[in-house]
Amino acid sequence: MNRQLRKLLLLIFLLIPAYALADIAVLIHGYHSSGNTWRNKGISTLLAANGWNDAGSYTPQGNFVYFGQPLSATGNHTVTAELPSEAPVEVQADLLNQYLDDITLRFPQQKLHLVAHSAGGIVARLALVNNYTQTDKYNIVQLITIATPHLGSIIAEVAERASDTPIGFFAPIIGASEINRSELLYKQLGREEKNHFLFWLNRQAHPPMRYTSVIRANGSILDGDWLVTSNSQNMAYVPAIGPNAQRIPTSGDHHLKYADGFLIRDLLP
Repeated sequence: MNRQLRKLLLLIFLLIPAYALADIAVLIHGYHSSGNTWRNKGISTLLAANGWNDAGSYTPQGNFVYFGQPLSATGNHTVTAELPSEAPVEVQADLLNQYLDDITLRFPQQKLHLVAHSAGGIVARLALVNNYTQTDKYNIVQLITIATPHLGSIIAEVAERASDTPIGFFAPIIGASEINRSELLYKQLGREEKNHFLFWLNRQAHPPMRYTSVIRANGSILDGDWLVTSNSQNMAYVPAIGPNAQRIPTSGDHHLKYADGFLIRDLLP
């Protein structure tokens, strides 16, 4: 084999891994939302314009997967995870793990990035904790949370208590039956206290990876995030994660918004 041919083969060998491997970002919605929120807000389109193909949605029906544009072994992709957002965190996390299992089974070499809004960040963290001892199972390299109540929310506590009052009785009549359906979820998302779900979760071992909190500023009903305080949104205050978590302050209310797409774009590789 002559020298030039060897150089050519070496170049091909070096280029193949970069071409063959792909990163996959799993977009996880929050409470009273759906996977299509990422599309309706224009975030999926923005990411697609920056090299992250929208590969479709994971849904609980059938074999738990449907792709609008199939995943492949090349290029970067986003998929949305459809979850029963009124269900307890454990139910949602188990379903998310099924989606991650499917991705990992079909694309074992791909790096996974979890991007979650609001309560979806708690679901993502429980999924990570539940599989922490199986470090070889998933190749998850980062978690990005947006306006997530890592230390809980007083609004969730108020909603949970309302389900045990006459408000809970009349809720179905006025079209607010989710107050009763979500009672356990509200309790889990209340401010952390000893023997409380978030107190337990925040002290469980989390996988070593990159953690980033996108944090809305405190606000009133008219401005800022009045559902979750900025301190609660900061993973640096979670004992199991610690001060190495990256913090990105942003303006606006609690809801997902188009501008979040630019932050996600810059945080993905």
